[in-house]
Amino acid sequence: MNKTENIGAKVALINGMTFGLGFLFIMTFIGVLFSDGLLGLIGIGALLSYNYLFISFALIYLTLPFALWIFGKRNSKSLNQGKSVLKTSAEFSFGVNLIIWIVFLFSQLVIGGIENYLYLNLIVIGLILVLGFLTTYTFGFYIVKLTKEKIKASVQQRL
Repeated sequence: MNKTENIGAKVALINGMTFGLGFLFIMTFIGVLFSDGLLGLIGIGALLSYNYLFISFALIYLTLPFALWIFGKRNSKSLNQGKSVLKTSAEFSFGVNLIIWIVFLFSQLVIGGIENYLYLNLIVIGLILVLGFLTTYTFGFYIVKLTKEKIKASVQQRL
């Protein structure tokens, strides 16, 4: 791994974990609400009583750093190839969302069974599309722009 790929991976990991964990925390509580739980201790009990939901959310939390690292390295490659910040942001955002929500889908199908297969697929596809578009213009754009600045500073420092 060259130095610029390392910069992209670190920027994505540090900044993406901050935004990503906050968002996933909100999504976890929305999941609690949809599972007929209440926020607070009762909601945590409801989440833990639906073990398949809890395991799926735990897998998303564990998958996020790997997705950020992989696509952070890809950010550096794309920027070095001359791709625009917006296009790189779209690749980054859709890639990270695709990985974490596909992990969620497969864990739900394996653990929870195939009873709501079509419904679950539509929800995951909707999440990937909506969150991919939203993060392309917000967090993804910020992370890619910051990566570009750090790479530029690194190149100037070497000169």
